[in-house]
Amino acid sequence: MADALLVPTVHVALETAINLASAHVGPFPGIGNDFARLVSTLTMIQAFLRDAEEKQVAYLWAKLWLELLERVTFDAENLLDDFNYEMNRRRIEIQNQTKRKVCFFFFSLFNSIAFRRKMAKQIREINVNFERIHEDAMALGIVEQFHFERALSSPSGGRFIKNREIDPETIDTSFVGRDDDVSTILAQLTATDNNETISVLPIVGMGGIGKTAVARKVFNDPNIKKHFDKRMWVCVSEDFNADRLFRLMLESLKEPMPKVENTEVKVKQLKKLLDGRKYLLVLDDVWEKRSEQWDDFLESLIGISQAMGSWILVTTRDRGVASIMGISSPPWSLKELSDDQCWLILKENAFGTGEVPNGLQHVGFKIAQRCRGLPLAASVLGGMLRNKGEDEWPTLDDQLRTLKLGIQSLGGDEITVVTEILKLSFDRLPHPSLKKCLAYCSIFPRGFQMERNQLIQLWAAEGFLHPRLEMHMEEVGNKYFTILLDSNLFQDGEKDDYGNVLNCKMHDLVYDMVQFISKSKTRSLKDSTEADFLDRTFRYLAVESSGGEEIQFPLNKSFRYITTLFLLENKSINIDGWISSLTSLRVLNLASSDVEELPESINKLSHLRCLDSSDTPIKILPESLCQLNNLQTIRVRDCKSLTKFPNNFKNLVNLRHFDFFSGDKSSDMTPLDIGQLRSLQTLPFFNIGEEAGRQIGQLRNLNNLSGSLEIRNLELVRSKKEAESANLIEKPNINELRLLWNESDNLRENDNEYNQVLEGLHPHQNLKGLTIERFFGDKLSTWIGKLGKLVKFELRNCRNCKELPTLGYMPFLTYLHLEGLDNITTIGPSFYGESIMHSGGSSQLFPALEHLILENMLNLREWVEALDHDGIVVVFPVLNTMRIKRCPQIATFPSHFPCLKNLHVEHINNGSSIVTCISNSFRTLTSLSIDNMNGFTELPYTHIVGSTQNLVGHGSLEELHVCRCHSLKSISIPRVHPYLNALRKLRIFMCSELTHLSIPQIYESEWDSSSSSSSTCPPRPPLEELEIWGCPNLISFPIDLTRRPSLSFLDIPYCKKLTDLPKGKLCSLTSLRSLEIGPFSETTEQQSFLDLFDALPKPMHPYLPFLWKMSLVGWPHWESLPDQLQYLSALTYLELDGFGVKSLPDWFGKLSSLERLYLYNCKKLENLPSHQSMRSLTRLTELRIEMCPLLTERCNSESSSSSSTDPISEWSKISHIPRIIINGQRIKG
Repeated sequence: MADALLVPTVHVALETAINLASAHVGPFPGIGNDFARLVSTLTMIQAFLRDAEEKQVAYLWAKLWLELLERVTFDAENLLDDFNYEMNRRRIEIQNQTKRKVCFFFFSLFNSIAFRRKMAKQIREINVNFERIHEDAMALGIVEQFHFERALSSPSGGRFIKNREIDPETIDTSFVGRDDDVSTILAQLTATDNNETISVLPIVGMGGIGKTAVARKVFNDPNIKKHFDKRMWVCVSEDFNADRLFRLMLESLKEPMPKVENTEVKVKQLKKLLDGRKYLLVLDDVWEKRSEQWDDFLESLIGISQAMGSWILVTTRDRGVASIMGISSPPWSLKELSDDQCWLILKENAFGTGEVPNGLQHVGFKIAQRCRGLPLAASVLGGMLRNKGEDEWPTLDDQLRTLKLGIQSLGGDEITVVTEILKLSFDRLPHPSLKKCLAYCSIFPRGFQMERNQLIQLWAAEGFLHPRLEMHMEEVGNKYFTILLDSNLFQDGEKDDYGNVLNCKMHDLVYDMVQFISKSKTRSLKDSTEADFLDRTFRYLAVESSGGEEIQFPLNKSFRYITTLFLLENKSINIDGWISSLTSLRVLNLASSDVEELPESINKLSHLRCLDSSDTPIKILPESLCQLNNLQTIRVRDCKSLTKFPNNFKNLVNLRHFDFFSGDKSSDMTPLDIGQLRSLQTLPFFNIGEEAGRQIGQLRNLNNLSGSLEIRNLELVRSKKEAESANLIEKPNINELRLLWNESDNLRENDNEYNQVLEGLHPHQNLKGLTIERFFGDKLSTWIGKLGKLVKFELRNCRNCKELPTLGYMPFLTYLHLEGLDNITTIGPSFYGESIMHSGGSSQLFPALEHLILENMLNLREWVEALDHDGIVVVFPVLNTMRIKRCPQIATFPSHFPCLKNLHVEHINNGSSIVTCISNSFRTLTSLSIDNMNGFTELPYTHIVGSTQNLVGHGSLEELHVCRCHSLKSISIPRVHPYLNALRKLRIFMCSELTHLSIPQIYESEWDSSSSSSSTCPPRPPLEELEIWGCPNLISFPIDLTRRPSLSFLDIPYCKKLTDLPKGKLCSLTSLRSLEIGPFSETTEQQSFLDLFDALPKPMHPYLPFLWKMSLVGWPHWESLPDQLQYLSALTYLELDGFGVKSLPDWFGKLSSLERLYLYNCKKLENLPSHQSMRSLTRLTELRIEMCPLLTERCNSESSSSSSTDPISEWSKISHIPRIIINGQRIKG
């Protein structure tokens, strides 16, 4: 069988060798002729590759010739690289000896006669070997063919063809024809009658049919986000390991990993995050069929949270997987798409928003018919046809027809069709280097999220990216990445704030294809035997062994051919023991391993291009590392123990990417003389120091820097001239710039010095993100307003600044954060842009702004409207989210925000005035939060000055949060107005003067009869969460429980004057999950409180079946508890506070799900339930007793241990509970 990767490997190796040899033709007398001869021979051999590729399918001798050529080329590449390394070493050595003069450079470089003779001999031997290979090719009848790079040369003259632009707003082609599937799954997941703790729904279908796309659409649906408290996405693949899954669940929740990484610790952390919460867990791409693995995992999940209504959504190809899951409903099977739907996907991928030429309609539909209803096949074929001429469409159709006939003759199914299409897409990739780039991704685990920049750096390190014309390596790599993404061989690309794709994945079937193609080049220590490592053709080794033991290598001679070593899954390895065996290594990835130090012997890896030791406990980088002058990339992200870089870092003359992060702002965390590394493109942070070699001028010549740059310690820069020495204006590839001063430097008397420094930091106009922090000048530079491509701007803690820059006409600004600007008193005309305001005609200001934050603006008093008397000005046309926080003096506010959805207002003194100013902006609000805002007493007001009628008077509002508004006395919405008819969540916290609350939506589930017939008054959706907390003067709060069946959270704690208890019975709240009530008014009779619970469960209607958390606060004269509590079968958390009961009843033993029991301030409580009842609570893991003096005395473990038969001791009842805390002291656990 032909090796699909053999010829691309040879081609790339030959091209690398030609580039290395070409660099040394001419400068060196004698040996230069040998290099020229080598270049000529290699170029001639390249011409044989296409014919050899075709003949290796049928003739073994052609394959053997290619394998010989690969070995010889590999040795030649290493030899040439050794020569290049030595040249660099000597050049650096001479440059560091400053007393030597440049005119002696070549003399000094070649003063070693032994070195010249050795190198000349080896080059001549290599030449002889290649000449023999060339002769063999001619003797075997291999024919010369040129123009190997057909798609990247003609007709574009060696340049890449520009791809058609694909509009992101066009049809989501991964989702065509799946609306009904998603709707059905959504309805099942969000149904309110689910009384299971965890339910499981598998989505089943063949590979490439769109299971993951459907699951992702469901996962990101707004209704899912509202329905579930937490969402987690885990890519499982073949490794169904519970410990791994728990770790990935924590990562999905964006939680830091526990320091002690064992399963028990992870489960405890998940329990802390999920306990009592309803969650959705997606397990994508599950293969595991062993029921015991699934049962163990599911049992742990049930223990993590007892709340009802959680779901696990599983995607799998295998119905056998679904059958072992104890599923709650039949698997949802995805059907094949129609031919029309496949054609829609194909043409969207091929043409985007463009029209399909008439001549391609027929053949295009025929190609779509060959997709067999699989969206992956359609999208991949569409990607293959993008930018292709009309003559190539029939050619592809003929190839597919031939494939189909072959597959049918072998009895192949749809999966075989997709697999063959994917192989065809690989064969049709336009360049051998591109094929190598895709095949290299076999080094990653299945489902791995590949970071774009890292991937390109790895490709460069392996020599796959050869500069062409005016494109450097990274530009070629980005082009290759885009081609693979557009071809749908990469997918699920995630973007940053500026629209750049950050990372991606491979579809399962693409990954299988890549693994198959790369099987001769990639090995996994986990899946290979020692015999597998005897093959000298493999190049890439992934180490992914299980357990925490030190990794052992089966070292042999073939290991000298390894060019990439990847450590995965936090393993330990003895680096020093195997470095001498991996002499050809180009990539060393130790990220997230337990490696604590790099040995000095690392300098033996002279070919090393990429070193990644991110997220390791490494403390220093050894000085010997600086001898590796071929290094292009060093990644040391998240190395929290790293304190110092080598002194000779400047010797890494070929370094292009130095990717690190440190919160330490000391100058030691910037390598000395980094300005000498002129090829540097990645430098996330630069800490300015006072000593030579660490001043801001080090940035002067680093004009290739790209991505993000943060410059710290700018207080050490004293003049505009010094600031200009950074030469930021000549760095066009920097997307994001952060300029940071230190807080302690606000000591200079002359603000102008700061102003001049900022003026000198003028960046290139391509900048998209800018942050200025702790700048102490009083005037911002005018260049800020001229950054026409700015997308994101943050201005923080610039306390002396007197005026904001002009930002209104920035066409792309989407995010604006202004914070800590103590001297700003007015946001006025200059902020919008006076020239536009008075220019006449129609204008838009802040045309793209979506997020606006004003924070800690302590002296801001007015924010004026943008007025234009000569024309029409539209301001903030797309503003979606606004936060105004700790701006206590603000009194005036713009009135027009046409698209505002989310508003958070906090710490404003004159609440009445501010509400009046913004009353007209709430027509579209869905979420409103008012926090610590004073000066108004009613919400809403009547039609008087200061009215806030419009504040909550609009039907779109879904969430209302009112907190710490201490002057607020009443919230009352008239029944006759359609206020809050979309309200789902109402939270009122710590409003100390609030006495009355009356909102019809709370106590009426439908419109009254007079309104129900009106088409303008649709039925209200259900209120789901109601929290009234810490309102000690609340007296009246009418709520009818019988009309609130959808209420899931009801919290009314610490309202000690509330006399009007809710009407109806709690048993009416059939969806209730959390209940916190009391204490009510002390005058309230206990019977009124008990009446809330007064109902017995019916056989088919369990009592509050979803209630998992209950907190009840009573009074000392309430001497009993509601008997109905014994029927709460789902209750996991129970807190009793302030009751006058003397003994807890024995029916406590029926609370079979109870895990945590908290008893507070029950002064009369002496006895727990009987010994038998307490032992019946088999799930009880924690007991906390606080301020219960009589019970505390009886639960004393020390006194009880001396007399276990003490009739008044309660210790024997609780000694089995794992965790016991009494009066703040941990007694057990």
